[in-house]
Amino acid sequence: MSDLATVSAEVAPFLALAANSLGSTVLTTAQQRIADRTVTAGEGFFRRLLRRDPGDGDQDRGSIGGGTEPLLDTRTADTLDGLLARLDDRDRQLLSDAITAWLAEPADRREASHLLEHVAQRSAPAPVQIINNHPTANGAHSLAAVEIHGDIHLGGGGRTQDGS
Repeated sequence: MSDLATVSAEVAPFLALAANSLGSTVLTTAQQRIADRTVTAGEGFFRRLLRRDPGDGDQDRGSIGGGTEPLLDTRTADTLDGLLARLDDRDRQLLSDAITAWLAEPADRREASHLLEHVAQRSAPAPVQIINNHPTANGAHSLAAVEIHGDIHLGGGGRTQDGS
């Protein structure tokens, strides 16, 4: 899970930059590419953000952002795509689900910190739940049990009773 936390922290500011400057449709595409395992270093989602026009081949704009926003250039794009490419299938699905939930929120909540909250919620371990049972049985050949796997043999007879 540490890979997911690390990768999410690295990509979240740039996903927020893309959502706020290019629109949520771009992020919907990213979410699908992450889940489908089609993000690869050098040709992934972030590198594609730098392209001027989908039909103009490999020409890059050079960078997106800058000033108070994070700067996405070709080197950073390749690094981020490489980070996404190394996530395992479970982490990819968690990140994809987090992006989907994040995009469903109002536009004013499309900040990196809110995306990281969604990632943390989905990657948190399930809470431990302890259940105590106290079955009681009375009488000859009585049996009190919560769950039984296998055959039950009660003393006194040779007959086996099905435990299901």
